[in-house]
This record gives sequence, C-alpha cells and structure tokens, in this order.
Amino acid sequence: MKLIRALFPQRCVLCRCRLAAEGDAVLCPSCAAQVRTEYRTQGQVLVDGTDGAAAALLYRGRVREAMHRYKFSRAKGYARWFAAQLAPVVGVWLDDWRPDCVTYVPVGAARYWGRGYNQSALVARRIAKQFGLPCVPLLRKSAFIGRQSAKNHAQRSKNVQHAFHLRRNAQTAGKRILLVDDVL
Repeated sequence: MKLIRALFPQRCVLCRCRLAAEGDAVLCPSCAAQVRTEYRTQGQVLVDGTDGAAAALLYRGRVREAMHRYKFSRAKGYARWFAAQLAPVVGVWLDDWRPDCVTYVPVGAARYWGRGYNQSALVARRIAKQFGLPCVPLLRKSAFIGRQSAKNHAQRSKNVQHAFHLRRNAQTAGKRILLVDDVL
C-alpha cells in the first residue's frame, strides 16, 4: 500500500495538493476549513414541482472545479467525497421527505459511453445504501437534448422541459422518490 501511495500520491479533491501518504483524508486542512466556511449550504431550496430540494455545497470556486473534474476528467473516485457531503443533508430531511426509493438523473448514451459512468448514479447509489433505500433507475434521457453545461440559465430551463421521461415499466404511482443530481 505504501508503494502504491508513493507512486500515486493521494491528492486533495479541491486544490489537488499532495496529501500525506498515511491516512484516508481526501481534503487538505486548508480546503477542509474552506468547505466548512465558504461552501456549505443551509436549508431547503425551492424547486418547482418538488416537495423539497437541498444541496450540500455551493457550486462555485474549487467545488465547481472538482465537480468538473468528476464529470469531465474521469475523476470517478470523487463520488465517495460528493456522497459524503450530501449524506448529512439528506439525513436532515429524510423524515420530512420519507422517500420510498432513490433515483438519479440519467445522462445520454453517448455521454455515458464516453465517460464510462453516470456521476449522479454513483452518488445516488451511495446515498441509497447509506439510508437502506433501493436505488432504482426510473428516468431515461431523450435523445439529442444537448449539453446543459454549455447553456445559460434560461436556455437550461427551456432545454430540460422535455429532456427526461419515465422508463418503461417504472413503478412510481404513490411513491415518494429522492432524485439525486450532480448540480442543482
């Protein structure tokens, strides 16, 4: 294990500085303090059509850069850190939301095959497991929607209106569903 850490040193998820070879830290002390003081969010967020929404971190600065590495630079291992940030937020609202299952926002087939994973699904599976809930793929993405990340807010709102549909045989009637996405 020491040889692997020497050849492939662990790096801070946010600033990418080298971390100590021993231990399981994923953030350097400076970034850990910054997460607590600058990036944490509080309370629910209003999202039309939902009973409630919440986010763990503000999408800016180093958090935004880390999310981009997670999504666009094959930093699949970041799923663990993002899920660890989201879990306490979900825990606060779990009694109010009372979800029957967890699902996630799908990515298009080309994006999935190019990236090799769905970043929202990786986090959703970890959240579901932590809270003893099933993680069920309920949505599918329509073809030819285009990348949301390349659009402004108004364009994103219009673009997403018909972007997702229930999968065939999705069992949602009477269910309360926790939907996980990478960016709110």
